[in-house]
Amino acid sequence: MEGFVCANCHFWLASAVSACPDCGAQFIWEGENKNVIDRIQPDCLIHRYEGSDLLEPAVLLKEGKTNMKVATRLKEYAKPVVVPKHKVYSFDQSVLSTIQSLRHERTSTISRFDQLIGSHWQLLKPYKKN
Repeated sequence: MEGFVCANCHFWLASAVSACPDCGAQFIWEGENKNVIDRIQPDCLIHRYEGSDLLEPAVLLKEGKTNMKVATRLKEYAKPVVVPKHKVYSFDQSVLSTIQSLRHERTSTISRFDQLIGSHWQLLKPYKKN
């Protein structure tokens, strides 16, 4: 386990302890009253980088008037990422998987083209004046 988050105050902890050092809540690890977050269940997709086609799964933590605070991993619960509302989308695993697959295919194709271009460069001979 990478760590966990106190569900009361969103304080991130790297190791298991019996109570939250930030808010003092006693941790309940299992059952209906569990008060630790030890895994992320994405409920939205975010687009953070202008000019990129990268979508990231995230958990919506807080919605403001123009921005949303989200976490893409457990550590970000304490300091969430702020994303404009128009860059937050409903979570759709099939769309995310398709985009990730196409991005991987594009990377493989570019790598193959780079190798082919490199092999042709190897055929070049230095210019010699007759």
